[in-house]
Amino acid sequence: MSSYYLSVCEEAARSAGKVLVDMLGNISVRHKKNPRDLVTEADVAAQKTIETIVLGAFPDHRFLGEEGNLSPSTSNCTSEFCWLVDPLDGTTNFVHGVPCFGPSIALTKGTEVLCGVFYNPMTEEFFSAEKGQGAFLNGKRMQTSHRQTLVEALPAVTFPTQSERSSPDLAAFLKAMPLCQSIRRTGSAALNMAYVAAGRFDAYWAFACHPWDIAAGTVLILESGGIVTKPDGSPIEFTDPAPICAVANETLHRELIEMLTFSERHS
Repeated sequence: MSSYYLSVCEEAARSAGKVLVDMLGNISVRHKKNPRDLVTEADVAAQKTIETIVLGAFPDHRFLGEEGNLSPSTSNCTSEFCWLVDPLDGTTNFVHGVPCFGPSIALTKGTEVLCGVFYNPMTEEFFSAEKGQGAFLNGKRMQTSHRQTLVEALPAVTFPTQSERSSPDLAAFLKAMPLCQSIRRTGSAALNMAYVAAGRFDAYWAFACHPWDIAAGTVLILESGGIVTKPDGSPIEFTDPAPICAVANETLHRELIEMLTFSERHS
């Protein structure tokens, strides 16, 4: 696999990050499906920047972004290579000025993620990984944590924009609270997964994520020595929606899967 893929990925992410910083605090906000599901001009502008760079380098590749395919020709592309892009993961954070957001970009081939990056332009932390080549934070190799049990673990969770009392997300959260050392919610699925790869979080789960939310994070965690599956332990698939369970190591994975499957059955 060519590292040129990753270099284009990095160029696109850093360029999109600059767009986001330049537009911070000077945007209007629209709703998607509900008042909690936000989109801004910054989402669209950042995606256009990414699309221009990656399709400029690889015009035959397919492009799937959260804000839709901005170039009509890309929707008919038959290439097996596909870029999965969230131009601004953590839009609500961005709108409120919370410095936990950024572009998430991954290149897939079939069911494999070849490379992926997440860039937080506010902290200037750049997370990158290439299949078979390891994962890095600002050039330093990352490794998932070695914590073996939930009682010593700090996991992260994501809730959907519309959470019902009967949702498996809430059931899992309530089940996990007394079992874990503590639980965090950053507001960015991509950031959660990058932090698992870096050993800051020990695990992450969500019952409804889009492919562009988790593709880059998947290769980051796998190349850092972690495990990524569905919450029932089966192999991850980039479908819509895509439930995910990502953890640091096999021992913690077994305990978390047991907790998550129990929560889903009793939600």
